[in-house]
Amino acid sequence: MGRIRASHSHFLDVASEEVACSSGVLLSDANIRRLAGRYHIEELRGITRTEHETVLRAEELEEAILNLRVAIGELPDNKMGQFFLVDVAKMMWLTGGNPRKLAASFLAVADSGRYQSITSDAIDEIAKRSGQRTDHVIAFAAAWSEFGRRNHQLADRRTHKVWDGIVQLDRLFEGEHIPDDPTVYLDQRYIDYLAKNGEEMKRMHWRNFERLTTEFFRRQGYEVDLGPGTKDGGIDVRVWTDKEAKAGPPIMLIQCKRTKDVVGIETVKAFWADVVFHRAESGLIATTAAVSRDSKAMCDARQYPLTFAEGDKVKRWSRSMWRLRPKGRRANIPADIANPVGLARLGPGVRGDWFKGWLQVTTRDYFERFDPKPDEEYD
Repeated sequence: MGRIRASHSHFLDVASEEVACSSGVLLSDANIRRLAGRYHIEELRGITRTEHETVLRAEELEEAILNLRVAIGELPDNKMGQFFLVDVAKMMWLTGGNPRKLAASFLAVADSGRYQSITSDAIDEIAKRSGQRTDHVIAFAAAWSEFGRRNHQLADRRTHKVWDGIVQLDRLFEGEHIPDDPTVYLDQRYIDYLAKNGEEMKRMHWRNFERLTTEFFRRQGYEVDLGPGTKDGGIDVRVWTDKEAKAGPPIMLIQCKRTKDVVGIETVKAFWADVVFHRAESGLIATTAAVSRDSKAMCDARQYPLTFAEGDKVKRWSRSMWRLRPKGRRANIPADIANPVGLARLGPGVRGDWFKGWLQVTTRDYFERFDPKPDEEYD
């Protein structure tokens, strides 16, 4: 792929821009250095903004960017996009298919301009043109989608970028972030980040911790109210079974403690009094730290209706809401959040010269092994 000689500032800019355009999360220089250190991304580890030049191979920079995207919870792994196409080609050869024919038909349908996305009609037409199985067409389209999702086009830098909807990672730690969607309490991209970096919960802004807690119970199917954040009498979140139940007392009051300190007995006593006063069925203290043994012993002895969600448990909350969490173990995540990246787009100009080369170069050894026919037969 060649070598890139540029300043440290350039590499920081490329990494930040590519992650932002791909994931919607804007990383500062400090964010990049911290993640590079934590996840051993050697190409960016300790790098500072300077005009001092260094040399990186393009594939090294590509891998570093993919690793950053894994580090913020946006990708499950750092597999480069082209290998998804290689894998599907191998699978097709081994199960009686012909990826060369399918790819040629895929491009022909894409260039026809009749479809802007993969629909059942588009799949049927590709399958008919190529003579390949429908499940092979779908697998190929999914691989093409992954290629587009993971390809950063480092050899052809973009001069125009769409920045709408970008969230700054620093905002998670420096101040309250109110999502654009009024039905959501914390942006999914921050939840994904915390799912991978749970140790940073103690550093997040206290108001965003309250939002994380509220969002968790909302996705469990409860009706929730997030308090104002100040002058709330120590009650951060109110929880009911459903909307109709809001006419009565909440089933649970929640107090959130984003802290590094142990929650002591006086705090627990005061919160129990709030639970009794508001006639709630129970109370929950959610903390990024821990609750003291004396506090727990007192609740057991006096049979206070209080429970506690401490450090590791609140970390599991974010992991249960992670967009990439295995489906069978996820909290309730709306479909548009769980699957923000659709299948492959179709239409003229959706693939570059690289894809054409893939037909003859990337998997040439597999083509020659299984299908020695000349290229002309597929034109």
